[in-house]
Amino acid sequence: MKIFLKIFPLLLAGVLVSSYVQPAVHAAYPGMQEPAYAKWGRLAVFETGKRYPDYDIVDYLYMGRNLAQNEDIVEKFKLWLKKGSTEKGVIITITLTPNGVFKTIAFQETDR
Repeated sequence: MKIFLKIFPLLLAGVLVSSYVQPAVHAAYPGMQEPAYAKWGRLAVFETGKRYPDYDIVDYLYMGRNLAQNEDIVEKFKLWLKKGSTEKGVIITITLTPNGVFKTIAFQETDR
């Protein structure tokens, strides 16, 4: 019982602090919007997970947006995958129509 009385204030403080952190984060960044490429980044992560089901995705990099000669939009991402001691990079290229509608997705493995 004495141990509980010593630990109880710490547990109570932990609960109070953890319940306060979430609203504080939202208050610090009001109206923050996700970047325009976020939708395509989620698609890149999802499709990479399907294509490499035995690997864990350990890193994500948005490489940028370009316009193709036919005015298609090209979004590029690089994901770093790991399975045990094996690691590999995958460059994902998502092509969109000029109106922003999904067209194709391509994968290219890389060692770095």
